[in-house]
Amino acid sequence: MKLGCLPYLNVKPLIYSLEQGEIPSGWELVYAPPAELAKMLVSGEIAAAPVSSFATFTHPELEVCPGICIAADGPVKSVLMLSRVMVQNINTIALDYGSLSGANMLRIILAESYGLHPRFLRMTPHPVSAMLDQCDAALVIGDPAMTCPREGLYILDLAEEWKKLTGLPAVFALWVGREMTDEIVAVLHESCEKGLSQLEKIAKEESTRLGLSFETCYEYLSTTITYRLGEREAEGLAVFRSKCLEHSLLNTCVTSVEAVG
Repeated sequence: MKLGCLPYLNVKPLIYSLEQGEIPSGWELVYAPPAELAKMLVSGEIAAAPVSSFATFTHPELEVCPGICIAADGPVKSVLMLSRVMVQNINTIALDYGSLSGANMLRIILAESYGLHPRFLRMTPHPVSAMLDQCDAALVIGDPAMTCPREGLYILDLAEEWKKLTGLPAVFALWVGREMTDEIVAVLHESCEKGLSQLEKIAKEESTRLGLSFETCYEYLSTTITYRLGEREAEGLAVFRSKCLEHSLLNTCVTSVEAVG
């Protein structure tokens, strides 16, 4: 049994106890970016993974683990569009190649809130300055968004913009499986509960890894990110899917952007 994992700070509470050895015998953790995990899940290489919520729209055969998500009900700080020009002057945007939910949520926000339909190019997110050398703006997610230099840049926080647009939380990821068995659900929920009970320990370890302050990491894990898939989160997810349909994103997905590098 292989479980996919995202290599980001916001996923740590979901997998911390599993990484510490509290994983069923014969199970294995596999790390990859969101878009890659979605491909591995569809191909059957892994049994379950915390993948972009957008992947569940394009692959309805996948099953969602109830009650768990990675969401934000306000500024998220780790899914950002950074630019050297004002939003209304943006013509090209570099997308972090690992992003699915963020990339498509950004399309919706720019179209509905700003009346923009820029050209998108996919790139590696290291460094962000290289992305901005080729495009007017860059979408950066996860740890790179938390740690990259921002001085002199305009910042658009996608979860903050999503709440302004819809009044609802932005749901970026869900635990998803090809077959979400009772055993898998039980293991994931137990791991989540244990992780949420050890946020201070996780924040201390991750602050050292990322070069961020303990306070920044702890506030992010304990306040900024929502791990409970409640009614408002479920509604936010439904609105996301509905808007993806309205904008024909489920047909084009992120394959319509150009690949660079």
